[in-house]
Amino acid sequence: MILEPRGTAHHFEVLGRLMSALFDTGAPGILEGAKNFRFWETISGGFSLSWDRGPHVLEVVDELLAVASDDERTQVLRPGDVMFVHDGQADPTSYTTVHIQNVRILLRPHDTIGHEAAVAKAFAALTT
Repeated sequence: MILEPRGTAHHFEVLGRLMSALFDTGAPGILEGAKNFRFWETISGGFSLSWDRGPHVLEVVDELLAVASDDERTQVLRPGDVMFVHDGQADPTSYTTVHIQNVRILLRPHDTIGHEAAVAKAFAALTT
């Protein structure tokens, strides 16, 4: 697999598609309630995403795969756009890196509590 070089229009388009898939395709989005969401461009190309107190990485993986396969929810991703990789090999059991349209995305969650718990905490904070 040849990865997309840094700084191209496609490189940043993929980031936008990913953000849409993570935040805009559900009610609430999979990263709703996560704290300290951050992303940055890596020196080797691609992006790193990190968050605290939000969904577990497997929940994010499941959401990306579900969004890619469901045109009713969104058309920003298609099934062939999303591939999970570990140590350079396609590996459905290890979910630390995803290639979306040949752009590498590193998933780096910290101190996760799960999507439902994060959303419940976020909405509880709004009512107090």
